[in-house]
Amino acid sequence: MNVIHTPLLQDYAATAATLPGAGDARITALRANGATNYRSVGLPHPKIEAWKYTRLKDLEALPFSRAGGLGSAPDTVAGAGLAEVAARIVLVDGRFVPELSVLPIAAGVSVASLRSCLEAGEDVVVQTLDRDVDFAQAPLAALASAYLEDGAVLKVADGVSVALPIEVVAMSTANPATPTIAFPRLVVSLGEGAELTLVESFSGPALGVYAVDAVTDIAMGKGAKLKHYVLQHEGRDATHVSTGRCDLPEAATYEGFILQLGGKVARHEMRLRMIGEGSEARLNGAYAAKGDAICDTTTQVDHIAAETTTDQVFKGILDGKSKGIYQGKVHVFRDAQRIVGNQMHNALLLSRAAEVDCKPELEIYADDVKCSHGATCGELSEEQVFYLQSRGVDVVTARAMLLQAFLGETFEMISEASVSQAFAAKANAWLDERERA
Repeated sequence: MNVIHTPLLQDYAATAATLPGAGDARITALRANGATNYRSVGLPHPKIEAWKYTRLKDLEALPFSRAGGLGSAPDTVAGAGLAEVAARIVLVDGRFVPELSVLPIAAGVSVASLRSCLEAGEDVVVQTLDRDVDFAQAPLAALASAYLEDGAVLKVADGVSVALPIEVVAMSTANPATPTIAFPRLVVSLGEGAELTLVESFSGPALGVYAVDAVTDIAMGKGAKLKHYVLQHEGRDATHVSTGRCDLPEAATYEGFILQLGGKVARHEMRLRMIGEGSEARLNGAYAAKGDAICDTTTQVDHIAAETTTDQVFKGILDGKSKGIYQGKVHVFRDAQRIVGNQMHNALLLSRAAEVDCKPELEIYADDVKCSHGATCGELSEEQVFYLQSRGVDVVTARAMLLQAFLGETFEMISEASVSQAFAAKANAWLDERERA
């Protein structure tokens, strides 16, 4: 008999009644549905196909408790390193902190705490949260819904174009006595024809055991344009799981990029549903891991409407005994004719002990489609290293240049120049630190 392991819900019965909006039947149902689904599946394990390669060992073994307060708030905000932003929204241990935030003053743009929106029972927020989710494949998203409490709500009105990026900085603290888990939640609503560049960053102390279970829910209006960039650079001992969800209606466009550089076990899931004709999405990313870290990038794209287009390119560098995972599924529904869905994954292994698991999937029920997937895995080319040495470059610098070039190709896919430069700087810092280790 399979025993379902469900840590982190021990205090749920006592906690649920104290959470904001507990008197609203819709919000209570959202939380109850999350708790029920998490109990039915339990903590992710290899028998769940979507979690075949990633195991959350610390969550299984250690007595994590829900982060109950801000503790010692950080003195500085460690974001993505952007020089200029339209607004900076700061969450500490999943809770909105206006004192550390730089809030927008532009017309048509609003920011509020999720707590206040839940207490007010805002329809737009509840509707964005209450969408069909396959919790069997994402049990930690179900857990996050059970503890729905705080975070940020960002709204951009119809026709409004935000010139500079808006950054959401999710920072965690570590409790030396008891490991804690935080549940950052972000709700984004874009009106018809609205345009936004959104940058999310996740970070925490370099040392200390903590966990993050984050969910980002995005609702887009007809013809809206979103550039959505995610940076995960958690501490060395952190467990990080984040889930992004976005539905693209008619003529909407989405440009996404995921950069993962930290954590002991880190997994980022992005789920796109192409629900309107003419919608387009590009979802790219890069990752780097060393030591015994595990880095998992999982994407799911559902082509539901006809004449929709998606492209995915991911690259990774793995050193030491680290493991990288890329799972990309493209599901083409029966009526989704004349769609394009492509995916590619490339990995470099810098150690014989490193491992990469790649599982691209195509599930196609339409007959007029253009779909492809591919993957490569290999070592750094010694011929290229030798070529640079023959031009007077020392071997260490030569290898570093080739690694920077390998990841640098992905950053060229980021159309927002300031974000491209900031992400490249973060990746180069990771490579420099690796060389010094």
